[in-house]
Amino acid sequence: MKHFISLISFLLLVSCTGRTPNSTDIAEISNIIDLDSGLKNMQTVRLSEIADSVTFIPFETSSRRSLFGVSISGIRFSPSYIFNNNAYFDWNGNFCGRIGSRGNGPLEEPEGVYTVFFSDNHFYSKGGKFIEYDSTGKPTGKARNLYNSQYEGTFLYAEFFPAEDNFAVYDFPNTMYFVNKDFETVASRPVFEVDFNPTNYTSSSHRTNCFSTYKDHTLFYNFINDTIYYAQNAALEPKWIVRFNNPARLSTEAILNYRRLVGESRFVVGPFENSEWAKLMDNKHVVNAVYETDSYLFFRMTEIILLAERRGKKPSEPYIVCYEKATGTTFRIAGSGFVDDLLGLDDFFYPALGFYDEKIFTAVWPYELQDKIKESKAKGREVHPQLLALSQRIQPDDNPILIFVHLKK
Repeated sequence: MKHFISLISFLLLVSCTGRTPNSTDIAEISNIIDLDSGLKNMQTVRLSEIADSVTFIPFETSSRRSLFGVSISGIRFSPSYIFNNNAYFDWNGNFCGRIGSRGNGPLEEPEGVYTVFFSDNHFYSKGGKFIEYDSTGKPTGKARNLYNSQYEGTFLYAEFFPAEDNFAVYDFPNTMYFVNKDFETVASRPVFEVDFNPTNYTSSSHRTNCFSTYKDHTLFYNFINDTIYYAQNAALEPKWIVRFNNPARLSTEAILNYRRLVGESRFVVGPFENSEWAKLMDNKHVVNAVYETDSYLFFRMTEIILLAERRGKKPSEPYIVCYEKATGTTFRIAGSGFVDDLLGLDDFFYPALGFYDEKIFTAVWPYELQDKIKESKAKGREVHPQLLALSQRIQPDDNPILIFVHLKK
């Protein structure tokens, strides 16, 4: 791997000044986030303006604890554990075990376990089944086989996330289901009403994460109807309305018909640009994820360039739009993300970032970190002393390191 870890999911950024509105300003701030104006409002953000400290957590390495890939979408947190897919570590980076196993038994997953959460002193996973495990990671015997379920087409490939005492399961694009810890469906809520042929759709068409966390809340964002909700037990509470009417917005038609468009593009005569797929998606912008902190909401966005390298085009990079709660202003982060004046590196591994508990986090392989430090020192930059000390203790082929940048209070 010669590039920084490809991390899905997950995100970057924030505002650059400590602006404090007066009481009238606060009273007039609505719950509408104007992405249209934010895309035009470019601002430079220095890391030190929004953060005040950093911490590092190296994942423990041994022959049975190697991680073959790390992605932001695969990293999840609880107060007790850090998860990378089904491997879990304590908050010192010590390896604790793996949840679930691949197999055809009643408490095994035919395709393996990739999504795990810890709640009420139990682990829970969802793949082809819902499975419960005790606090040591051993299956309790409680499971629901989704291959045999009436909801097979819904739950089998749907996103899954805790929602207070239940789990939220999103059947894109229409319905949110709520499942209790006995794996019974207790409620459903409409998200978007549209005539929809599932055979025309594939999840790669527009999104990576629909869910994120903020304090005790589970955020759910549906790009199609531009509403940010809190998923609460068996309800969806609308919190923010996103205004994104720019002609460059990725259309609902393109999202819902992605698979069909891909298939039909193979039979187009002439340049690829003549295909309906290219016409509907090239240079269109989409929101891939939303994160909330005490002071901001961060939108990870992408300008789509289909098959860029194959067509001799420069692949587009994700970018961040930030909404500042105190002022109601929205702006796009300029350049390649944070101007890194805190870690001493050229950038904060942008855009491979996520947010948890008022911290920005990213993950990096040791050999990549060591190379990055050498590049920065060669340019005369002062590298953070803790980062330098850590780089001297690790081996290039060790497991990745989590880096947390703590946002200012």
